[in-house]
Amino acid sequence: MGGETLFDHLSLPTWIVHFASLIEWGIAMLFFYMIGKKSDNIWFRRMPLAMIPYLLSGFFAIFYHLTHDTVQWLSDIQGYLTFLGSLCFALWGYLYLRSLTGRYVKRGGMTYRA
Repeated sequence: MGGETLFDHLSLPTWIVHFASLIEWGIAMLFFYMIGKKSDNIWFRRMPLAMIPYLLSGFFAIFYHLTHDTVQWLSDIQGYLTFLGSLCFALWGYLYLRSLTGRYVKRGGMTYRA
């Protein structure tokens, strides 16, 4: 390898951003769960489940770079996980918004919170 290390393929700031993104995503998942638990909101407690594919996608991106971008299937899986993450967020958003519609009552042309 001629003195190269696993981390030479990308610059240090790029590696920092990659790892920081994974850490902040994990913290966001934890915060959503904690906020949902504290506010007794089942949908905020479920949101981290929808975030898992994006977190896994980030791990696969790092693994891909650790192979010096030579193992193409890692990049392919990363792309599929990103797509799956988008689908999960869309489903979560739809179910969350649908759950809100049952909490309102219409009377006399006005909408009131039940």
